Amino acid sequence: MPSLIDVTHHTIATHPEHCVNQVATRVVSTGEVIAVYNEERFPYHHDSGQTLLTRSADGGISWSAPEVVLPWTATTGNWDCGFCELADGTWIVNLTITGHFKKGIRPEGVSWSSHPNTPEWGDWTWAYKLQSWLGTYVVRSTDRGTTWSAPIPVNVRPLKHGGCRLGCWQLPSGSLLMGLYGRIRGYEEEGEGESTRSALMRSDDGGENWEYFSTLGYDAASIIDFEEPALLRLHDGRLVCTMRTHSNPSSDSRNIAVVVSDDDGFSWTPPRYTNIWGFPTEMIALQDGRYLMIYGYRRPPYGVRGCISDDGITWDRKNEFVIRDGGVPGRSAVDKPGSSRMSPASGKYGGGRIDWNNPGVYQHIGYPSVVQLNDGTILASYHEWDEREQPLQHVLCTRFRLAD
Repeated sequence: MPSLIDVTHHTIATHPEHCVNQVATRVVSTGEVIAVYNEERFPYHHDSGQTLLTRSADGGISWSAPEVVLPWTATTGNWDCGFCELADGTWIVNLTITGHFKKGIRPEGVSWSSHPNTPEWGDWTWAYKLQSWLGTYVVRSTDRGTTWSAPIPVNVRPLKHGGCRLGCWQLPSGSLLMGLYGRIRGYEEEGEGESTRSALMRSDDGGENWEYFSTLGYDAASIIDFEEPALLRLHDGRLVCTMRTHSNPSSDSRNIAVVVSDDDGFSWTPPRYTNIWGFPTEMIALQDGRYLMIYGYRRPPYGVRGCISDDGITWDRKNEFVIRDGGVPGRSAVDKPGSSRMSPASGKYGGGRIDWNNPGVYQHIGYPSVVQLNDGTILASYHEWDEREQPLQHVLCTRFRLAD
């Protein structure tokens, strides 16, 4: 089992009133670390916020004041952002945009749900019913993030929608690949009796135009969901992708799945399970020739974990190590609504001591991203909950080296 040395923890972003979460990082040509993340517009997980960017010139120890990449509006929000620097210096942020319909107009009938309904949050049921994904988009910057283009829609057809997780990857040919997950017959994350597939979108003109390129993982029997793909190019030129999986109809999380391509992503091996549990993932090639995968661990003791592989394809739990434990708070003084992507009751948690075996919405920790700095230090970034009376998500990073 690998061991960590020179471990330090640092804050990337926090907000006094809103949750901040779901960070993605890359090292750019100047040596800076760029992090993009989501600021929710509320003190709970809502998927209707805005994308922010911050920079670190000292390897993740300190971070610049946040810059807005794409702001929320009265009718739209965005989240699930990823970052990529192209060979010509262009920066691309990919993200998902959501829409709010009939904002401020109350239906004549009464809600099917009796909660949550508080002076602070209002009637959460109607917000849940009147929010919908509009699609996947990219924004481009040719001045290192000073200005950004208008959102460019990503053509995910035949999918009805595509959900982002991480940034794009540029092939030696110059083409861009973006991993998404979605469904052909239905919108959102569940429904229509169809499981979720992971797929690659491709752009051959620097991110201006996109098309569906290949399927990473799909179960025609609609039993297994393949979600939140993480892509990596190996030293020998092959591509490997790891995916989060769930089994239907229970939606119980399963082990990480792996697929491999030897033709730049046009075709992929059938998915196979690793013996590693956790989600979602990101992988990098280390300077010593090995590969590192990190992933969230959403069961006690929670936190973020990593695993080392010699070839980037074979992953074994015996090479797993803990980057950070915890991230779920001990108690909450107030009620917490559930996720906006589910029914109003899903994930809701009342005030009082939080049961780590059933923490409700507070299980939403991790979503890690990882880079290796020029000096060999590894920087893992992630989000967790703080311990205030009304816990909020914040974004942290851990710097470390591998002893072996």
